[in-house]
Order: sequence, then C-alpha cells, then structure tokens
Amino acid sequence: MKRIGRLVFVVIGVFMAAKGAAPTRTMAGNSEEPRSGGRSEAALAEPQIVLQEQPDGAARIVIRAPGGSRPVVYPVDLSKHYHPARDQSDPTIRRWESYRFGAFVHFNINTFCGTEICRVNDPKRFAPSHLDVAGWIATFKKAGMRYAVLTVRHTSEFLLWDSATTHCDVMASPVAKDVARAFVRECRRQRIAPGFYYCMWGGKKWNPRPNARAVILAQLHELTTKFGEIPLFWIDMMLWAPSDLTAQQVYDAIKSRQRNAVVHLNQHVQDGAEIRYFPTDVLNGEITLPPLYGHDPYRTVEGKRYYLPYEFEAVSQGWGVRRVANTPLGPASWFTYGAGRGFESSRTFPVKPLAKWIKQAYDRGADNVLVAAAPDHTGRLRPEDAEQLVRLGRALEPYLNR
Repeated sequence: MKRIGRLVFVVIGVFMAAKGAAPTRTMAGNSEEPRSGGRSEAALAEPQIVLQEQPDGAARIVIRAPGGSRPVVYPVDLSKHYHPARDQSDPTIRRWESYRFGAFVHFNINTFCGTEICRVNDPKRFAPSHLDVAGWIATFKKAGMRYAVLTVRHTSEFLLWDSATTHCDVMASPVAKDVARAFVRECRRQRIAPGFYYCMWGGKKWNPRPNARAVILAQLHELTTKFGEIPLFWIDMMLWAPSDLTAQQVYDAIKSRQRNAVVHLNQHVQDGAEIRYFPTDVLNGEITLPPLYGHDPYRTVEGKRYYLPYEFEAVSQGWGVRRVANTPLGPASWFTYGAGRGFESSRTFPVKPLAKWIKQAYDRGADNVLVAAAPDHTGRLRPEDAEQLVRLGRALEPYLNR
C-alpha cells in the first residue's frame, strides 16, 4: 500500500491477545470474571486498523476484517476548524435550547453487570429479554421530554451499533439488533430529538492502545454518517482520551460531518464556571447546579467571545452500593439496576424533592435538564420508573414552555 503521509498500522487482535484482561471488581463488591477474559471468542479476532494522514489534515482509515475480506475505508478531514456559537441567535443553539427537558438513557453492558464504571465487554453479557425501545420513547414523550441521549459507548468497549471497528458490539450479543439505529428511528417517529453519548478512552488512564486515535475517529465517523442527522453528540471523559487526540480534533471530526449538531464535551462535576474542554457548544454540571448568581453563557476564550448555554444533568434513582453520584437526595446511579441480578437494585427517588432540585437548576439559568432515565436488564422501563418520569414531567410543566 502506498504510504500517504504518516502511516499508523496496528493489529488490534494480536495486541489484545497479548494484553489479556483482568477480572473486574463490580461496585457491589462482587468479583466478575468476564467470559473469554472479557471478550467473546469472536471479538478476540479484531479488525486491523490503519490510519493514514496527510500534513494538511486529510486522512483515511482503512479497516481490514480477519479473513482477508474487502477493507472498509473511512475518509476523515480535520483540516477545517469549527467553533461554537458567537451569540444566542445561532439556529443550532436555538434548537437545542428549545428542548428544555430530556432523558439521559444510560443503557449498556453496565446494566447487566451492576457497576457504573464497567470494564466487562463480552457481548454475550448484553442480553435484554424484552427490548422495548418504542416503549422508552413513548414514556419520554408522555413525560414532556423533547430529547434523549443514548450511551452508545460507555466505559467498556461494547458498542450499541453495528460497527466495522470491532466485534465487541451489539450484533455479537444475543439480541443481535442495532440498538442505536432502533433508538434513532423511534425518536424520529415519536418526534423526540435523538442524541449519542460517547465515552472517550485510549489514554494512559483508561484502556491505553497505540491505535486509539484511529479507532475513535473511525467510530465517530460511523456515528456521524450511518444514522442521518443527529442533533446532539455528548462526549464524555476527554481526560481519558489518547494524548494525540485533542478536543479540537474531536469537535472538528463531528462538525465536519454533522454541521448542525450540538457537540457537547462534558465539563464534569462543577457549576459551569470553568471551561475544562474546548471547543464545546454547551457547558454543564453533572449533578451540579449552576452558581447561585446564575449561569453566564457569554464566555471569552483566547480573545474571542462565545455563547455557551448550560445543561444540568440529574439522576432519578438512588443506589447505595457506591457513591459515584452524590446528590442532595442521597447516593445515586446513572444506570438502572433491576432486581434478581445478584447486586443491589436501584430505586426511584420521590418526585417532589427531585422536581425541587431540578427547578433550582432552571431558576439559576439552566437552559436544559437531562435526567438519567433508562431500562433495566430486561430492556424495558420498570413501571415505577415510567410513573416517576411522567409525574416529574407534570411537576416541571411550568418550566418546560418558557
């Protein structure tokens, strides 16, 4: 193959086979021994990924599946830099601000392992018995929600879409259904704006690999090209990203394919006063209210002024296993953990104090509120969770049409 610029060639399968996988400690304190060392047998034979870059920022990623089949080629263009809105009149931001209330759908292999920070990535573990995507969206709609964000890749390597980059995806699971595609289809059918959450990885703090940059760019390419227009990309844990992949490159990779999407780089547990990762179209506070004096959306970065509205992310369920999410309502979980799995199940927070907490966010200048709301291991929303969301929507109704 002719070399184009800098050539990076990594055989993932050999690397991962040599690396192996250690048993995972769940948050419940149970020792999880993933099948096949954390992967299915099929996932051990991972594709070969080649990243070819030119000095001008143009690149292509070549993915070769085991067995010598025809390679998949993804063009990547990082030559043009994009930036957030300069004022509130920006149509992309105005559309995002109109959403007001949404569902943060934490549903991935974590749901089946009982741990918020999951390393288990055997596709066989993802086995919902009654997957009901239409039912989720119908409940969100009934609750007055206007957008929903699905965790298509969380802290493990497991992907909720059919990907050429790995065999550790939903198509290798017992359901063998592209959940991300079903989610987008149902959102559109029921007039809810769909969004994708993607968790970064590949740096020295989380799952380091020499070709992480290539794989991440390939996966972002798939998410921005396989599903039509996606209004929101929610990018988490930039501090885990490989050192050769910057926030600007992540932002550009998405914007180059989805110009009208909001690209949100999570700023973590803080009140929005600090910009930790830039560019981002939105500032936020994970389970953290805006300052008492209110959120100031106009910020100056490197001498240029931008308009960066605020999103408040709330959790709706208590979980006493480990305090990953500490809230005024008590320790909580982002994922929904059902009963009968050998670990503690999560429980719904009472609506009244939950609504009071969220109203504080709106009163302090939050434009949107994204509430963790997801199915359990069955693939369905529990009845008590669905009831809570609908009642919560009614309690927040005066805030949702402002």
